[in-house]
Amino acid sequence: MRQLGLIFVKVAGFGKWLTAMTPRNNSVARIFLTLALFGALLLMSIGGCGPSEPRPVDIFAEDECSNCRMAISQPSFASEILTAEGDAFKFDDLQCLSMFRKKRGDVTPAAIFVKDIDSKEWMPYAQSVIVQTGMDTPMGSGMVATRTQERAKELVEQYPVAQ
Repeated sequence: MRQLGLIFVKVAGFGKWLTAMTPRNNSVARIFLTLALFGALLLMSIGGCGPSEPRPVDIFAEDECSNCRMAISQPSFASEILTAEGDAFKFDDLQCLSMFRKKRGDVTPAAIFVKDIDSKEWMPYAQSVIVQTGMDTPMGSGMVATRTQERAKELVEQYPVAQ
């Protein structure tokens, strides 16, 4: 039976020691194992660095609006609030988002996302232009989000609010 030697690899910055057993007479295996363990630890530590940016969560058929409790049947008008605690408040209409924010001042958003009316892609609320149109939205508000002031102006001209 071979005798086994002990290799200690210090994990930089963590002050912990990783122990691996390798055959004492096999220096190639020892070097390979040491490099493999160090590489794996390096990859794991890089993946856990710093807080990640909040990303929008998917809208599912069974989701309901956090304000009016109706089903989110037209995801192209959806919006959502994500909290630092990991909660996601989803809305079927921008009016519901607005009403929820007024009613629930206790909810601190880590991020707010809205759907761009043209691309149907998520975008940060802070980078959007919210405009009142005559479009038929789920709650009848006519509020939609777009990326530019120019496009907002076009939407108001194309879908004027009924007087």
